[in-house]
Amino acid sequence: MPALTGPDHTAANTATHRLTQTRKTELVELGRRLSDDLAKAHTFRDPDLTDEANQRRRAEMERAARKQAAADLDRIQRETDAAATLVRTVANNATATPAAGAAEQLLTETQQARAWDRARALLTAGRTLSEVIKGADRDTLNALRAELPTYLATQRTKPQGLASADFTEPDPSRAVPAVERSLVDRLPKPQGAALRARLDLDALEPGLRETPAGLRREVDGTTDPSNGLRSAIAARLADQQAAPFPST
Repeated sequence: MPALTGPDHTAANTATHRLTQTRKTELVELGRRLSDDLAKAHTFRDPDLTDEANQRRRAEMERAARKQAAADLDRIQRETDAAATLVRTVANNATATPAAGAAEQLLTETQQARAWDRARALLTAGRTLSEVIKGADRDTLNALRAELPTYLATQRTKPQGLASADFTEPDPSRAVPAVERSLVDRLPKPQGAALRARLDLDALEPGLRETPAGLRREVDGTTDPSNGLRSAIAARLADQQAAPFPST
């Protein structure tokens, strides 16, 4: 596995922390500032001006508030896009499989195939995915990461009788990140840190898309009174969907 320099994975961790703060703080402050500025615009009244002049001034203040908020939101989205690109680039570089000779590649493939056979046997015998992940070594986790999507896609037969009541179809999009989170602790520290940063990004991004989308509607003036609640629910659902399958 290629070496990863300290600044790279440190920069990735810093970027994911920045994205977390962007959603929790910066976007919230932007929404509050826009709301305050629009309230000032709508209630503006200068007794020395005519009604018509006051109306023009209110419209000017509203346009200025929306223009400033739009510029701020554009900047935030450029910064979040750049941070996400940085995290993925670092993670991809850190976890890329280096070129190997034929003998080494055959050995790796053989080890992974044997690890998958053992893991599949456990799953077939009734072990839960969480149990298999918990007891897995690095070879097994790599095998699970490669083979789980196909395996889970074949496990679509709902059990009969009472067992069907609690049946939940495994979701590869959540199961594989759970495998990768366990793999983090078995990788060399820089590579593990880079992979963790990417997994954190994967969990952050869906909600981080929903929150600015709601704000954009407010900035554009296309929102409705229920928009705030709708955006909050959409962001929460996105967070839940992005959460990994529990590995413990």
